[in-house]
Amino acid sequence: MAEHRLFVTLIQALLLCLALATPVFAAGPSQAFINAGEQGQAVLMGRLGECYAVTPAHVVGDSLFSTLVGTGNGRPRGDGDLLQVFGYDLAILRVTGGITSGCGTAIDQVVSLDSQLASAGSGQVVSVNPDGSVSRRHVLVSDVGILYIRVSPVGEQDQLFKGLSGSLVTLGSLPVGLLMSVDPDTGDGRALRFDRALETLRPFFGLATAKRESAGEQPEEVGPADSGNLVTEVLSWSSAPLDSDHRATNLLGSGKAPWLARAGEFPLEVIVDLAGDRAVAIDRVELVGEGVAPSERLPRDFEVLIRTTGEGGWMPVYTGTYFQSEPARTVRFAPVRARQVMLRIHSHWGDPSSVGLAELRIPPM
Repeated sequence: MAEHRLFVTLIQALLLCLALATPVFAAGPSQAFINAGEQGQAVLMGRLGECYAVTPAHVVGDSLFSTLVGTGNGRPRGDGDLLQVFGYDLAILRVTGGITSGCGTAIDQVVSLDSQLASAGSGQVVSVNPDGSVSRRHVLVSDVGILYIRVSPVGEQDQLFKGLSGSLVTLGSLPVGLLMSVDPDTGDGRALRFDRALETLRPFFGLATAKRESAGEQPEEVGPADSGNLVTEVLSWSSAPLDSDHRATNLLGSGKAPWLARAGEFPLEVIVDLAGDRAVAIDRVELVGEGVAPSERLPRDFEVLIRTTGEGGWMPVYTGTYFQSEPARTVRFAPVRARQVMLRIHSHWGDPSSVGLAELRIPPM
């Protein structure tokens, strides 16, 4: 009998430790089935008494109006009006109707998921059916990155498909991602990390960008921090220049016109080579937007990646948002050795013709 009581006590202590180790959202995110340009899924979130739906932008498409069906008694319904499209294929809608009573997690509540995802194993993809019922598909977290996680179905009954875009990926009760796409060849799902999604939405509400304690990120500094430039050559670019006066090589500076690339499909990528014949240590990148007009041409959501040789894969070291009011932005990260650096632009501020920068600098340490 005493051994049984000891066993129960140990189990209770273990569960308490797990609860304390797991970040808790004030209220778990509510979900809804959404019918817009396509059918998909949305996460309902609240702020200052209003209800908002977060869903992949490709689900909304060109539609400005959506209908939503929630879970629970009576299948609560609501209408969604598109407010804005963001980088990473995210869209946010203002929601009205009976479904708003179920709005859960606050948009201004950001919890870093680095430690939980570092040891992630099995999880679920949770979705809402058109009749308001909930489906759960068991998956394995097969890859974790700074922006996205990859999940693989466990069994035949857990297969993922296009109509599930926007579903919530969970570890237990913890939301860790939004399903954005499904690989037609492997059946694996690609999900935007939930903490990254919330960070992307914060500026829309006038909230400061939350600082994450993920590896490779350090506090940001606005404005150029040092003289000198390790960048010696612009090696490649994914989008053609607006014209011959605004080439990618203008990113080297020298007082020429800014670089302006045609605003086609995002992301846009620019790769630069660093001085010397081997990898050098760097801890910052300076993005100069002064001189780019109108300011709607400036990048918005961007990513900095490095590699130590001229071949092989890229390692992300920083993600962030460049704001229109900033003449320049210095982004800092933990020191790394790099031979080449890539600037990947996921979105800009809306100019229909182009996106650009005046200069890209990487000061020596």
